[in-house]
Amino acid sequence: MQPAAVSGRPLRARVIEGVVWLTATRLSGQIITWIITVIVVRLLSPEDYGLMGMAVLFTGVLYLFNEIGLGAAIVQRTDLSAQQLSDLRWVIVAVNVALFAVLLPLAPPVAAYFGEPKLVAIIRVLAIAFLLNGIGVPSASILQREMAFKEKAAAEIAGNLAGGVSTLVLAVLGYGVWSLVFGSLILRLVTTVLYCVYRPPVFNRSFSLRNVGLFTNFGFHVTASRFLWYVYSTADMAIIGKVLGSTQLGYYSLAFQYSSLPLEKFVTILNEIAFPSFSSVQHDTATLQRHYLKLVNFVALVTFPMFIGLSLVADSAVVVFLGARWLPVVLPLRILCVVLCFRAIETIHAPLAMAKGRPQVVLGNTMLGAIVLPPSFYIGARYAGIEGVALAWLLTRPFLFGIVTARTLRVVELGWARYMSGLWHPIVGCLVMIAVVLIAGVYMHGMGPISRLLLESLAGCAAYLTYNVLFNFSALQEVTETFTLSSYRFSRGSTALVVRR
Repeated sequence: MQPAAVSGRPLRARVIEGVVWLTATRLSGQIITWIITVIVVRLLSPEDYGLMGMAVLFTGVLYLFNEIGLGAAIVQRTDLSAQQLSDLRWVIVAVNVALFAVLLPLAPPVAAYFGEPKLVAIIRVLAIAFLLNGIGVPSASILQREMAFKEKAAAEIAGNLAGGVSTLVLAVLGYGVWSLVFGSLILRLVTTVLYCVYRPPVFNRSFSLRNVGLFTNFGFHVTASRFLWYVYSTADMAIIGKVLGSTQLGYYSLAFQYSSLPLEKFVTILNEIAFPSFSSVQHDTATLQRHYLKLVNFVALVTFPMFIGLSLVADSAVVVFLGARWLPVVLPLRILCVVLCFRAIETIHAPLAMAKGRPQVVLGNTMLGAIVLPPSFYIGARYAGIEGVALAWLLTRPFLFGIVTARTLRVVELGWARYMSGLWHPIVGCLVMIAVVLIAGVYMHGMGPISRLLLESLAGCAAYLTYNVLFNFSALQEVTETFTLSSYRFSRGSTALVVRR
């Protein structure tokens, strides 16, 4: 069976194009964004980050309903008519206008909950993003469905850069938390405008509720899953903000932000590619199994050393990049990095189940997390502060990972032995890296933080690469080829990472 063709080109060629474009553009943009963030962190206070964290925590809940799962339906259904697409656009715009209107009167109660009057104005200004989102979401979904990753990446990198530069300028001018607020809005505005330039929104005058009804069941499960995921994944922020206050929330949110960078910036790229590519072969179980396992193995090989490496050098990295006043970030950062190894490969479960038309599996998985995690976070915050919340993640994550992975594997008739076969080398390679860095650290006692960070990082990278060159060379070679232009040869049927046959 040959790879599925989309727009005249094989699927595997489009997947490689997506990996190359999204990775290259976002990496270049992210380097600039990281530099800006490091400068902004030194200009703003933990309280500023805490206030923004509280505001985003609440507005983020409503973002889960901004397209009521219809954006995912646009990606999953490749046979949409122009009229159906127009009807879905009207519904998404109407939902976002309603969310904007609802958010304005809800701002005072939210500010009262956190005991922070400043949140009223912050939340109301952030509500403007919903008006932008209602127009941009369908265009973004079409770009993803068509695997037009070059255009999608260009829109997002432009938005990130505009938002980052705006935040920096406003922070230098002394706007405090408002630099974060307006930077966020400018990011959304630029991204939305470019989405619509690449895929202009078309609204027909006619409207059929029946067309929308065809997608409501799928959309309901997707939206419910996103809501429950948000409940348990942000419950730590809500509990810390209420129990420990804005300053401690500022420390924790920064630790979570930095520990999550590989997950948000790298795994998100692959998930954007995974959903439409999985959907295109959803009726071929054997092919879908190979795609899924290849992606899981790839994510583990690349992200595990990132997370574990950051955990090992966290103390030096925080002092060097953030300054000594952010030292309370170190221990939560170390713990969260370990937790995110599980989350990185677990993130791929959702696009697999949704591509098979089984959003109810994703809903069940997220429901389990929503039941188990919030009480764990509360106990951790009450008795051990932000370190206790991080430990709650660490103690519950393996248990949840085992259950949700087993449920997902049944969707494509996979067993644990085959699933784990590609994970052993990344795990053992990280153990080797840990041993080498710890031993090297003994001989670096007394060194300055910059020297220690540099030498420990080099020792860890060398150890991980050496192990994989000796014992896992073929997988390492695939990773290298995927991220070099030499593998980017569509007309010759170049080796594809995710959909290699």
